Amino acid sequence: MIDRVVQLGWVLDHLDDLASDFSVFHRIPDVTTLDGPTFLRLAWRMPAYEGVMRAAALAAREADTGPAPRMAPGRQEEINPGTRTALMADPAFAGLFSYGSSRG
Repeated sequence: MIDRVVQLGWVLDHLDDLASDFSVFHRIPDVTTLDGPTFLRLAWRMPAYEGVMRAAALAAREADTGPAPRMAPGRQEEINPGTRTALMADPAFAGLFSYGSSRG
């Protein structure tokens, strides 16, 4: 659980930056209107755009300052597409989201 908090902790350090990028790239003026999974799914993608979060991710990678949106060498970024299947299959998200019973 601590690893997961560390992995997502970068979001808390960049709330204003994320809000700014969300308003520019997704035209979402108030990020607090988003549910948690949607917010995190979109926040994870922010380094793909030419905004504040891309600059922060590149700076963190260069300085190796710890948790930040992951950007793999040779690729712009590694992202989980945020679909139910992808989230359930990704060990990094184990136990974070609950989709309830699959039985009707």
